[in-house]
Amino acid sequence: MILSMTGYGKAEHNTQGKKLRIEVKSLNSKSLDLNFRVPSKYRGLELHARKELAALLHRGKLEVNVFEEWVAAQEAAQLNTAVVENYLEQLKGIQSLSDETLLPLAMRLPNILAPTKDELSEEEQEVFLNTLTDAATKLVAYRQQEGISLAQDLNAQLGQIDTQLKHIADEAPLRIEERRQKLEDNLQQIAIEYDQERLEQELVYYLEKWDINEELVRLQHHLEYFHATLAEDTPTKGKKLGFIAQEIGREINTIGSKANDAGLQKRVVMMKDALERIKEQLLNAL
Repeated sequence: MILSMTGYGKAEHNTQGKKLRIEVKSLNSKSLDLNFRVPSKYRGLELHARKELAALLHRGKLEVNVFEEWVAAQEAAQLNTAVVENYLEQLKGIQSLSDETLLPLAMRLPNILAPTKDELSEEEQEVFLNTLTDAATKLVAYRQQEGISLAQDLNAQLGQIDTQLKHIADEAPLRIEERRQKLEDNLQQIAIEYDQERLEQELVYYLEKWDINEELVRLQHHLEYFHATLAEDTPTKGKKLGFIAQEIGREINTIGSKANDAGLQKRVVMMKDALERIKEQLLNAL
């Protein structure tokens, strides 16, 4: 099965009046590109989290968003009373006013709240990592669903190339014989004597330039290899399929350059069109 690189997963955990929500989004990328947006107290788990996500998701531009909210009464933050009193004394030194008048101004100044405890308990760490893994697992399931559609389209485009390949293989021998006959007719119209043996040698030389049998065989092999790779039970195969697509393109281009035939060129264009669609889809393949 092939997986899409894009996806979305979300997981939540509710405990002790607090809700933890983690969202993981994935877009196309040549490598693994992780961007964490988490509250500061979870920063210590970022390295561990990156390793977990790399093992599960392999590749893509990943954005991890962590949200924490209290759904029940929360313990009030503590005022830094010493700082507030110091602010009031300084403000009175500027203008002699009552505490009631200066207090609203002092409360807007920095550091009036005592630092909150930012250390995570072992249970909180476990909850965070488990919730993150759950979100990533849901993203993988999303990728699998997208991958089904991706594989269907890839197979359809491969079928288009294979159909044109079979038509070309059937028409190629007739094309060579037509070219041979046309060269011989042209020589007869000139009405001069020529060495038949030398003529055969020259015909073989020119007709070999137009022969595409080797390219057809290699193209067929590449298509079979693409199908086999697509069916492999490995999560990451997008890059490998991209390399195979490049080889398919080389053979199609060579066939086109040696075609010298309007009908065959038309079939080459159709194969190129299908290959471009394959390449576009592979940009989204894991």
